[in-house]
Amino acid sequence: MNIVKKTNLTLLTIGVFAATIVSAATYINKLNAEVETSTVTITAQRLTEQQKIAYDAEQAGNTMQTVFIAAKRLSKEEKLAVDQQNAQVQQAKLHAHKKPQLLV
Repeated sequence: MNIVKKTNLTLLTIGVFAATIVSAATYINKLNAEVETSTVTITAQRLTEQQKIAYDAEQAGNTMQTVFIAAKRLSKEEKLAVDQQNAQVQQAKLHAHKKPQLLV
């Protein structure tokens, strides 16, 4: 009798384990199917400046466009700070674009 109980328990455990594996595998396969993405390749010629302007004008049509510009007057100290910062940026650009020289 004891062997029959052990056999039934073993078969039940194997059945539950197999059912769990099957359901988990089904769920994982559904996830993999949803992740699939399609690839699109777009090739186009680079537009010249005139073509860009023509395209923008065509897209805008006859609609009126409004541009709002907000600014404040800088004090002398703020102007000086901005000028110094611009000078530092220009100096950094010069150093970045400078070609290395060979040391002889």
